[in-house]
Amino acid sequence: MAGDCLKIGIVGAGFIVKASHVPAIAQSEKCVIKGFFDIKKELADESKKLYLRQLKKHKNPLLETAIAETKSYDSLESLIDDVDIINIATPPKYHLENLRAAVDAGKHVICEKPLERNWWAVNAYSDTFQAIRDKKVKFVLHTQAIWNPLVQAGRNLLENGIVGDIDRIRILQQGKDPKHTVALPALWDKFNSGGGSLTDIGPHPYSVMQYWLGGKYKPVNVKANLLSATIPVRTIGGKPGTKVTVEDDAHVTITWRDDAGHELCGDLEATWNKRDWANGSRCGGPSIMNYEARGSKGVLTFPYALFNLSRPIGLGAGYVFRGEDGSRSALKFKIPPPGIEDASFFDEFMDVINGNTRARNDLEFAEDMLKVFGAAYLSRKRGFVDVTLDEFMTYANDIAKDFPKPDDQIVAVIRDLFVDF
Repeated sequence: MAGDCLKIGIVGAGFIVKASHVPAIAQSEKCVIKGFFDIKKELADESKKLYLRQLKKHKNPLLETAIAETKSYDSLESLIDDVDIINIATPPKYHLENLRAAVDAGKHVICEKPLERNWWAVNAYSDTFQAIRDKKVKFVLHTQAIWNPLVQAGRNLLENGIVGDIDRIRILQQGKDPKHTVALPALWDKFNSGGGSLTDIGPHPYSVMQYWLGGKYKPVNVKANLLSATIPVRTIGGKPGTKVTVEDDAHVTITWRDDAGHELCGDLEATWNKRDWANGSRCGGPSIMNYEARGSKGVLTFPYALFNLSRPIGLGAGYVFRGEDGSRSALKFKIPPPGIEDASFFDEFMDVINGNTRARNDLEFAEDMLKVFGAAYLSRKRGFVDVTLDEFMTYANDIAKDFPKPDDQIVAVIRDLFVDF
């Protein structure tokens, strides 16, 4: 491979790889895809062809290298041997086994969200994650929104005090295409994904919420306001009359606390169906997302829809600020090019590996996210009460201790959380 260019091996070659990972990496001159592995080899072959087309489209100087060396692999082990980084893009059920293989071989890891189906997996296989904690290998979780310049602009506005002292953040994210969601039965299988819309869509609003708070706050308490199958029977994977056994609409309030003990609330909605807050009020305009930060000086809202573009991140051109004094102002920014958030994500992780910066979505971030989601499901089970992250971890331990094998423990925790769904 050319020069100091880092070699990536992609495990799993489905929708997200074709739509997000491959087009982004094809724009980078810091890394190159050495190969693809998927249990369906035809998917790996398709992704390889797409990668070469994208390199050509972007006139990337790594094209000739990729033509000569990028290939589809017949096994995970052979792929791992040839690369510096393993990019895990399989369903969540298989994240852990791929991550363990990569870490055991001393490879850096990019992992699609969420890290696993449930927090207990991190506890059950703590030896694997210890290598990441000890910084023997680098790790990042892929939630790309916070690499978008418009989202970064929002954080800058908040850091500069536009809303004053923040007391509440509300973030909604809707699945981009409901037809795509119902075409994938694995998303609706709690033992495959760990839950429903919260585990699938929730990582995006969670990551923006944490990012907008400047990484200075930690989640400590969770209350589920609504976790519901709003359409209890529907066509999934082409099968009509399928009973829905996970949530397709999630409304969760997270209490965040900083080192000084100051607390604020974050309202998160992750939905495959509709845009509204837990009280039923409509939120946002035509966008599938709505970001809002409230503070002592007023309210900052994104996106400000000047153009009705097709890409969700590029829908708005800026923000609207409404002051406590009744004033209103629009803060306009240049619409970033499509896919810039993914391209920036991969480039930045190459800098992390080279020691030039630190990972934003690190293991602590990924683990806290799983604790928050687990506490939300426990809150629903207990009647929509407040649940601390420590309470959830104790609960998971009490369930898991009756099962000798770690994989059975993970399944047992998930089954118990959804037993009455």
